Amino acid sequence: MKKRILYAMGVCTAALILNGCGSVKLHEMVMLSDIGTEKMYADSIPELRIMPLDIIGIQVTSNDPSTVLVFQQQRFASPTTGTATGAASGEGAMGIQEGYRVDSDGNIYLPFIGKVHAKGKSLNQLREEITERLDKFILNTSVQLRFMNFRVTLLGEVFRPSTYIIPNERLTLLEAIAMAGDFTPYADRSTVLVIREREGIREFTRVNTQVGSMFYSPYFYLSPNDIVYIEPLKAKKYATQGDFVERYSVIIVALLSFATIFLSTR
Repeated sequence: MKKRILYAMGVCTAALILNGCGSVKLHEMVMLSDIGTEKMYADSIPELRIMPLDIIGIQVTSNDPSTVLVFQQQRFASPTTGTATGAASGEGAMGIQEGYRVDSDGNIYLPFIGKVHAKGKSLNQLREEITERLDKFILNTSVQLRFMNFRVTLLGEVFRPSTYIIPNERLTLLEAIAMAGDFTPYADRSTVLVIREREGIREFTRVNTQVGSMFYSPYFYLSPNDIVYIEPLKAKKYATQGDFVERYSVIIVALLSFATIFLSTR
């Protein structure tokens, strides 16, 4: 009777170990589990500021189209569609986009008006300045601006890792992950790494997408050229890497231990 009990205990324990190795627990896949039904008031959307090496698309129209022909060469690019957001990805996202590049001093150079200081300004502020200065040369102008280099790169445990061009100036971390096909089952949702580089300074931060405080992170809204990396859970190692002994060493040791106990009691 004693032998049977020890044998049953060994089989059950081994089964539990086998089930635990390489499996993904449900609580590791849940997002925003701490949010209830109460209202959560969103902060205002941060306004992007123009930085050196940004590429600004500038479109100028007028009642007399012949007066703005020189601006037509810098037309807006149309990102390749194919994702839910209409953003280009892969090689298309790495292509050179037409527009005016901000130089290292923060300036762009436009027809008629010459040098315009753009660094630190929002698109609306730059648009107002360009419109005011162009009105001295061209009547009834309409100016539209957009970032041409707003792209983000998603790597790691998402279904479609790639570089994506964003067709507007607003993108949240959750939207970016959804654009890349969502997390894989092995994604570590608690330590999403965001890498941001502006003006030669590279910043690293980790965002926990499983808690509501994510919405208050300064990295919840992404910036141009951000890199988002989703690490794998440790369970992936047991499921996809290593040889048999490495993957199942814990199980083998446990089975040998139970076998020793079983034989010693015979």
